[in-house]
Amino acid sequence: MKRNHSKSGGPQGLLARRLPRQGRAGFLLWQGGLLLAACAVLTLCCLWLSCADYGSAVFWGFFEAPLIPAVNLLVCLALCLVLFALTGRLWLGYGLTALVCLGVAIGNYYLILIRTDPLQFQDLLCLREALNITQTQHYELQLSAPVLGGPAAALVCTVLLGLLSRWRPALGMPRLTALLAALGAALGLGLWVQSPALFQATKHYDHIDTWSSTQIYVSRGVLYSFTRSALVGTAAKPRDYSAKEAEADLAQFAQADIPQDRKVDVIVIMRESYNDLSRLSSTPGAVDWSCYDPYHALAAESLTGELVTNGFGGNTKNAERCFLTGDYALQEWRKPTNSYLWYLKGQGYRLEGAHPFNGWFYNRKNVNRYLGFDDYLFREEYFDDLVGPDTVAEDEVLYDKLLQMYEAHEDGPYFQFSVTYQGHGPYSYRRNNYPWRFVLQDADTADGYALNNYLGCVYARDLALTGLVDRLRQSPRPVVLLTFGDHNPTLGADINNYTTAAYTHYGINMDLSTQEGFLDYYATEYLIWANDAARQTLGLDLAGQTGPTISPCFLMNVLFDTLGWGEGPAYLQAMDQIRQELPVVSTNGRVMAKGQLVTSVSGPAQSAYHRLQQLNYYWQTRFLYGELVQEETN
Repeated sequence: MKRNHSKSGGPQGLLARRLPRQGRAGFLLWQGGLLLAACAVLTLCCLWLSCADYGSAVFWGFFEAPLIPAVNLLVCLALCLVLFALTGRLWLGYGLTALVCLGVAIGNYYLILIRTDPLQFQDLLCLREALNITQTQHYELQLSAPVLGGPAAALVCTVLLGLLSRWRPALGMPRLTALLAALGAALGLGLWVQSPALFQATKHYDHIDTWSSTQIYVSRGVLYSFTRSALVGTAAKPRDYSAKEAEADLAQFAQADIPQDRKVDVIVIMRESYNDLSRLSSTPGAVDWSCYDPYHALAAESLTGELVTNGFGGNTKNAERCFLTGDYALQEWRKPTNSYLWYLKGQGYRLEGAHPFNGWFYNRKNVNRYLGFDDYLFREEYFDDLVGPDTVAEDEVLYDKLLQMYEAHEDGPYFQFSVTYQGHGPYSYRRNNYPWRFVLQDADTADGYALNNYLGCVYARDLALTGLVDRLRQSPRPVVLLTFGDHNPTLGADINNYTTAAYTHYGINMDLSTQEGFLDYYATEYLIWANDAARQTLGLDLAGQTGPTISPCFLMNVLFDTLGWGEGPAYLQAMDQIRQELPVVSTNGRVMAKGQLVTSVSGPAQSAYHRLQQLNYYWQTRFLYGELVQEETN
């Protein structure tokens, strides 16, 4: 009966009976129309989700530049055609496409709300982190209309396709040909999606802040932007790249050893979401900034300077890895990679560190090994046993362990790099969680609560840091402390400005189109302190000294200069020359030339920027310290 039916009735049978060309074309047109309409609905849902909390103007702005929704639709349609050719079921191919597209769009939606960062393809390499983020960091994720409406609309379309399209093409040469054609079309679309010409053609920034890389991503729709991130990647080869030219550039520098009599111990602590906001506010009397008194007392004994990071409210790994490697723009590593740690290892340094959070977060457990660490502690190896699996160790606990690790190593020079967790957002905007009241104006508002909770945390953390410093003062061993913030915290709960409401409320400039606002948004502070033994050994007088404003990729250069460690490895020497022209190279669209943040450069600065891109790519893709890895393996 089934065999007779397929020959004499139903859509599949109609095609099998070799109907006249006009009848067959009409049927295919009907099926194609159904698929196109369903994909259009799915694309609209993804564009709706793309806007996150940036408002309806961004959504309607997509249609002011028709190429933007068209490209997003083509991405959706191409995936659906490939899956339809694979499964032989229109509704199934569409349903799988909806799962993928909505998964990307919803993931991007929440990531922007939580971290002000869009979803990149490389983030899928840390999928476990994404799945655990709401549980481990207690973010309040709420179901919204686009989050509920998108899957509901896709489900309706899937059911309708199942009812209206009973076409089931049998597996054979025509279907294989269709699959190859769909894959070919998808490949062609991929080449177009990653092209600079399309990126320029879809430039429509009327409803966004052009200084925000996140909003630039949003402005093109999540399906296009995410697909482009998968094809372009994070380590894109620079224009006019020449490996021979980069190799020759590095070859002109001879690696220099650290003078034996200057090999002091170094402890580096990157502090989560830490910044001295007291230097930014323009609203006198609104906040009691005495919470920073412990830090200011330490700064009076130290060298301090501005660190212009690449992130805001998230992307902690960027600052830490730029410092350790000298890279200005990072990639995801899956094997040993160049870093300054390998050089220090070759100089006889023991390389250790700790982070009181999970080793899988940012894949630190693996990446830190690729960077050259001898040993690194995470919550799984130590801190869970100390404070329990449901608690993240605060700074005081972390510092006790860091001091124990330092004191346990007595042979040879020692380098320690650690990352704190205390101070990680979000900061409650519903009540005060600390006994101190630092916010004096509009204290019982969402912005007031958020800022007061951040400052209360700052005060507690600074007391812990100065406690560590007091213990290092007593050490007979010469030791230098470098500490810096990874990025500014997100503050506030204004629905139209989720991350910066408290800043603007209390007089801190967040206008990214101005130099002051850009620095207030992205810059934190670094501090270098030395105990008495180190000051005597190195002949240092750091009290009240001001260091240069730099990007994290140049922070190791400043440390070498401050300690008088000489020229160091070849890459660091090349970076030092570049730093003279471009001390700040932000991945958010600005560089600093002659003391001014600009969006384009010319002359010597342009040459320095091209040189930086070439060296950075060469440094990331050619492992130059392989012999050290071999020694460690043996």
